[in-house]
Amino acid sequence: MSRVVVVDDHPVFRRGVSALLRAEGHEVAGEAADGEEAIAVVAAERPDAVLMDLSMPLTDGFAATAHICAAYPDTRVLVITLFDDEASVVRALEAGASGYVSKQADPEQIIGALDAVLTGALWLGAGVSRPPMRAAPSTAPTVLDALTRREQDVADLVGRGLSNGQIAARLCLSRKTVANYVSTVLLKLGAATRDEAAREVRRLSGA
Repeated sequence: MSRVVVVDDHPVFRRGVSALLRAEGHEVAGEAADGEEAIAVVAAERPDAVLMDLSMPLTDGFAATAHICAAYPDTRVLVITLFDDEASVVRALEAGASGYVSKQADPEQIIGALDAVLTGALWLGAGVSRPPMRAAPSTAPTVLDALTRREQDVADLVGRGLSNGQIAARLCLSRKTVANYVSTVLLKLGAATRDEAAREVRRLSGA
């Protein structure tokens, strides 16, 4: 059972999502009505995931997402918002969000998106604008750029053949955190094994 914090400035919607999560077997570790409160609740509860609105008073969801993803890399952020434009999607993903769904999505789609990001997948819901692929001689830069900065660090060390323990020591992270990052890197690279991921990283980076 995962622990989730729900962030939205509309209490009716927030409570509805919380009820949906509980009905699907998730624990609602807390709720917040704005970005500043979200940061405080996440710091206190250390949840597995955060369902994050974007348009909120005080600190908006973009800034809150960036803070949470930087401070608590094991916590996944799933944006759930009315905004489905490309600029908002890109900005949220750059802040570190692992998923993005519309508030108009069916309950099953919201739960599916949450389950996906909890496994380390990058998830864009139905109807959400897909950022365009960058023009490049190959897909390599786009694939690597899709990783967060920390994921890029881990991917680079995987490509160099370092073990989880060695990566943990190099980046001052726990082995569990490194294992989670490695799993996410494999998913985003479409690699079935660590060796395959290492080869792909070397190929994409031109090493």
